[in-house]
Amino acid sequence: MTTGDRPGVLSRSLAWIDALPGHGWWIYPLLFVALFGWAHGVLWSTGEVPFGSTLQTVAVSLFYPPYTLAATALINRSASRALDAFWPATGWADEERSAWRYRFVHSPAGFGLAAFGIGVVVAAIAFLSASEQAFGGGGDRLAVFIAYFPVASLGYAVVMLAFVHTAHQLRLVARIHREATAIDPFDRTSVYAFSSMTALTGLAYAASGYFTLLFNGAYQAGNVVATVVVVTVFALAIVCFILPLWGVHDRLVDEKQVLAREVEVRLSRLTEEMYRRIELGDFEGTKAVGDSLVGVSAIRKRISDIPTWPWRPQVLSGFLSALLVPVAVYVLTRAISGLGP
Repeated sequence: MTTGDRPGVLSRSLAWIDALPGHGWWIYPLLFVALFGWAHGVLWSTGEVPFGSTLQTVAVSLFYPPYTLAATALINRSASRALDAFWPATGWADEERSAWRYRFVHSPAGFGLAAFGIGVVVAAIAFLSASEQAFGGGGDRLAVFIAYFPVASLGYAVVMLAFVHTAHQLRLVARIHREATAIDPFDRTSVYAFSSMTALTGLAYAASGYFTLLFNGAYQAGNVVATVVVVTVFALAIVCFILPLWGVHDRLVDEKQVLAREVEVRLSRLTEEMYRRIELGDFEGTKAVGDSLVGVSAIRKRISDIPTWPWRPQVLSGFLSALLVPVAVYVLTRAISGLGP
């Protein structure tokens, strides 16, 4: 993909939003308000719910389109910062950076119609397979469908486009780690550069999954399509964080082994030199060799301490906490509610 290629519809939309005042962050809540106006305007005008009231399943579905767009825009910014931090490790000319930045923030075209079609089909199947209680326990099912279906279709379509965008970005992370020519295990700034981006990507997916479980549980109950989507989202959260960084982990292991072999060769030579001087009775000369042994031993310790996983410990612990603590809280609250009368 070159800078002359036409980006996908999601990338074009985000670029248009970013060009607005304040980088267009006000567009996302405005989109939520517009979707809310459509959905509940239908429900109120048909008398399906009293004016001023909401239907929870419909109200929750309004969250996904603006959230997915905003999260993707935030991840794009993180990807751009990560690229700048990693660039010294590429060994490439600085003129190439703009082309890589373009690739990271623009997903390829050709998926828009397919995503829209999938969104329509999945929204229809999810609606038809949901229980009546999920949409208010009866009433005018057609009115609920008209209120819910366009919003849900848009949400599923945007999520599908986000999946494509995420896959495109994470392939680029793996590729740049694979093709970089100047990776230095001691340069932790470059080595850790993309871990924040992949962690943010994973947490963005996990957050949407938790939101669904907490606020849309009735819709998920017995709904095979919606349940599959949520499970897929949580699996993606883990994959997004770990898989793109696996390649650089392997490279760091290899680089560390090379450094370890080199330092062991030097230690062996110094040890032989120390024995030689002792046997010759050159005890004054052993001091210089001894100092060298101490220095090289310190280098060996430093090499031994080089981590080969490309993330800071606090990033890993933060990601795992954000991923697992809500699961524990959710399971605990469900267990407690099950013990009630």
